[in-house]
Amino acid sequence: MRNGSGVSRGDSNRNARLTRLRAQVLVGNAIVGIDLADAKQLVVITDHDSKVLARKTFRCRAWNLGAALDWAA
Repeated sequence: MRNGSGVSRGDSNRNARLTRLRAQVLVGNAIVGIDLADAKQLVVITDHDSKVLARKTFRCRAWNLGAALDWAA
């Protein structure tokens, strides 16, 4: 359902989360997100505006993420 501005409640919630995130992450820093699965892990590096800077898939178990963390650094 949309209100008069054309922005849905989901959009508003996402924007609020991003605003809180931007307040916590400095402009010169990056965020590393890891999607853990059974044998394939996805690592994403974003800037403070959630713009994806790099993305890579690693074929390893979650407890063997040393190479992924070295790549992210």
